Amino acid sequence: MRLMFFLGMLLLSSLTQAKTDVLFLNPGSSDESFWGDVDSLLVAAAIRFDMEVETLHSNRNHFDMIRQANEVAQRPDLPPYVFLVNEKQSGLRMLDAFYHKPVFVQFVLNDISPVERQTLLQDPHWHKYLLPPVVPDNRTIGFETAGALVQGLGGKDIQVVLVSGDKSTPASVERTEGALAALQSMAEVSTEQTVYGQWQENKAYQQAQVLLQRYPGLDAIWTANDHMAFGVIRAMKEKRLAPGKKIRIATINTSAEVLALRREGAINVLGGGHFLAGGVALSNVKQHMDTGSYPIIHYSLFRLLEPDSEFFIALERRDWELLLDIALTRNDAPD
Repeated sequence: MRLMFFLGMLLLSSLTQAKTDVLFLNPGSSDESFWGDVDSLLVAAAIRFDMEVETLHSNRNHFDMIRQANEVAQRPDLPPYVFLVNEKQSGLRMLDAFYHKPVFVQFVLNDISPVERQTLLQDPHWHKYLLPPVVPDNRTIGFETAGALVQGLGGKDIQVVLVSGDKSTPASVERTEGALAALQSMAEVSTEQTVYGQWQENKAYQQAQVLLQRYPGLDAIWTANDHMAFGVIRAMKEKRLAPGKKIRIATINTSAEVLALRREGAINVLGGGHFLAGGVALSNVKQHMDTGSYPIIHYSLFRLLEPDSEFFIALERRDWELLLDIALTRNDAPD
């Protein structure tokens, strides 16, 4: 009897320890470079703040993500906090699942629109339970990467094409708007075409094959993420065009592969750091849990990544602790 009681207490203790503090609905997959980095930094933050984080992946299927949100909302033991990503404008449908549930919801990386947020905050439930978002400045990084891309060319009649992600996800729309704003502000630049690679290497590879044939005088290619840049590079190599030399390339993300390509010069301009959003969000939630108030702090997430900088080297080493330190202490620039 005493043994059964002891074992029961151990089981109860383990269940209590495993109680989820934050549930993250990750729209990507765990082996996808960017979303895997988001997971890794979130784990480091959870250890630091002594919090239990559960992550569910929908593998770029936003219908699965909506289904997961509904399933989580029906659990008898609800997580007190949920992190959502407004992938392909699915945010409002996921929010519906948690309406009238005692769950604080925070959007990370992709928020609902300002009008949608303002409307929701007029509802007493969401006024209490919808937390401020943690999102990077996608327009600015789009502007900066595109601007740096063509600055290295000089001359006149510069031909550029853009490989965006998709037509609805806020990060894709805003990065592309920023890139186009930079390019259209330069009289010497001709933006020939924008295509949508759906964030996928193979899709971008197929599109790049067509673009390289259509624009033989192409000078530069901007892509919204690293996987699409890999597809562009594969198409260029098949045509015996040296990536980063014959045609300049700019992209965004921080995978080990893209860092290596930036260091060797196959990619000329690289932006990244937005994977830090999950760690920053968890830090904010920890303060909210402890004090009942949500911190109003602007953290700098995105930056242009230069080889041999402290941030670049930490990324190469996958030093999540140092990266978390950088994310939480260097908040001098709004993002």
